[in-house]
Amino acid sequence: MRGWQQLSKNSPWRTHDLRRDRRLLKILREIKDWQLLVILLILAMLTAIFLRLNNIGMVELRAELIKIDKTGNIAQVKTAAVKLQNYVTKHMNTDTGRVALQTLYNNAAQAAINAARPKDVDTTLYQRVTEECIPQRYSGGTRAWAQCVANRIGTTLVEEQNVEAVSPDAYYVDFASPVFSFDLAGIMVLICCLLVFIVIFRLILVVILRIILKIKYHTH
Repeated sequence: MRGWQQLSKNSPWRTHDLRRDRRLLKILREIKDWQLLVILLILAMLTAIFLRLNNIGMVELRAELIKIDKTGNIAQVKTAAVKLQNYVTKHMNTDTGRVALQTLYNNAAQAAINAARPKDVDTTLYQRVTEECIPQRYSGGTRAWAQCVANRIGTTLVEEQNVEAVSPDAYYVDFASPVFSFDLAGIMVLICCLLVFIVIFRLILVVILRIILKIKYHTH
C-alpha cells in the first residue's frame, strides 16, 4: 500500500500537473501589476477625453438651439431640437439639463394675450400695460398676465375672454444621455472595465495557484 502511494506521488502524471501549474504561475507572475496599472491609467485618461468631447458636442448643439430660438422660427427650432436629441441619445455624458426656448414662449404668450385684447381699448395703452405686466407672465403664466392687464386697464373683458394658457413647461427641452453608448467613449469605458476585471481575476488566480502548489504538491 505504501509502495503504491509512493508510486502515485512520483508518477509522470503528477509531475506533469506540477509543471503545468508552475508554468501557469510563472506566466502570471511575468505580467507585472505596475504594467497593467499603467495601461489602465492610459485607457482611463483616453476615456475621460472622449467623454469630455461628447459633452462639448452637446454644449455646441445646445448653444445652437438657443441661438436659433432667438429667431422665433418654429420649424428651425424643431430641427435643432431633434438634432440635439439624436446626439444626446447616442452619446454618454451629454445630459442637457433644462433648456428654455424663451423666444418661442414669449411669442406664444404674446399671441395669447393679444387675442384677448378688448376692441375698445387703445392699442398704445394696451401695449404699455402688457409690457408692465410681463413679470406676472413669468411668475404665473398667461392667465396671471391677462388678469394683471385687465386690472390695469380697468376692464374685465380680458378676463372674460378665453385666454389660452401657455405653460412655460411646454417650452423647455430636457434630454438625458444613456448610461452606456457604443461610441468611442463607451468602447473605452468597456475596455477599462474589462481590464479591471482581468487585473482582479489575475490576482485571484495567482493566490489560488499558490495555495494549490503549497497544499497539493507540498512546495513553496
